[in-house]
Amino acid sequence: MRILDKQRYWAFLKAYVICFVSFVGLYVVIDAFTNFDEFLNITRETSRLFTIIGRFYAVRSTAIYDRLCGVISMMAAVFTVMWMQRDNELIAMLAAGISSQRVIRPVIISAILVNVVAIANQELVIPKFAEELQKPHGDDGESDVIMLASRRDVNDIVVLGLKAERKNKVIQRFSATLAGPRQFQLEAEKARYVAEDDPTSPLKGGWVLRNVRLSDLAGEIDPRILIALDEATLAKLPLTNPGGAEPAGAAYFFRTNVSFDTIIRRREWYVYGSTWDLFAAMDDPVNGPERSEIATFLHTRLIRPFLSMSLLCVTLPLVLAGVARNTFGNLGKSILTSASYYIGIFLSQYLASHGVMPITLGAWAPLIVFATFAVARWDSIRT
Repeated sequence: MRILDKQRYWAFLKAYVICFVSFVGLYVVIDAFTNFDEFLNITRETSRLFTIIGRFYAVRSTAIYDRLCGVISMMAAVFTVMWMQRDNELIAMLAAGISSQRVIRPVIISAILVNVVAIANQELVIPKFAEELQKPHGDDGESDVIMLASRRDVNDIVVLGLKAERKNKVIQRFSATLAGPRQFQLEAEKARYVAEDDPTSPLKGGWVLRNVRLSDLAGEIDPRILIALDEATLAKLPLTNPGGAEPAGAAYFFRTNVSFDTIIRRREWYVYGSTWDLFAAMDDPVNGPERSEIATFLHTRLIRPFLSMSLLCVTLPLVLAGVARNTFGNLGKSILTSASYYIGIFLSQYLASHGVMPITLGAWAPLIVFATFAVARWDSIRT
């Protein structure tokens, strides 16, 4: 590795850290002050309050970086080149017979390496904190959830609830409906989810339902899906009202792949999942309401490293087209290019997820456009 290459790698690293701290820090400061009252709803104890805020934004910074990694990489490359122009290093190297493409080779390699870091962040780090990333400001993780989405399980049964108690994994006013020739409907005052890995419950992978009301066609329900519970079995199952009296009335166990977390999660949960999770989600009927959004996001994620590199290759020629040291002009061009980059991606994803254009076209269109511009502009670099 040559001395000049080492200088470029070091300059890129410094610029990358500065851009990361600037972008993420600006977001954290503005967002924290805007939502400070929400955090106060959890606690007013100063030490615990700042601990909660610190963890919230430490976890949230992984998602912020995931969204801005392409722009951070591009801005770091632009600043690296502008520093070379400011100190007249580029003129000296060009005068020595070194081409511009050779000068910026370490910058391109550095951008590729940080793309690898961004991929590791999206596949290994973000999925570990997916549940926390879905929490709004001021959510202590135990407050009730009111806005619940309906979910369809593998048996084509639509599951819905009125209110979720996260502390006990209990749903109030639980309902399940199967349409078609074998239609039925059940409603339960309370439902407690039992996970597949529960170590003590004799029945797993479903819901304990209390005070159940069934439709007239309930006799056609598969007994493997809906199981009537006697007192002996109920005594071994989790309570639906811990610390209080259990609702009276009929009790059943409803077996389904719709879990408690599936019901309460946000519609855009897939943004925080790994690529393998997204592939699995495409085949799960539970994700029917957002399948088109998942497919569009999955295509975009697969090509995002190439999108980031195309943004870099579109922007660098704007800075390297000449050796003028107009810092603000170069910076303005870079910001405008970044804005058009995000607008193009958002617009194409929106059109694809709403069926206006094919999903594959919506994901690949920004790459095709920006890669074409990158190739066209690359020839404008002075050698």
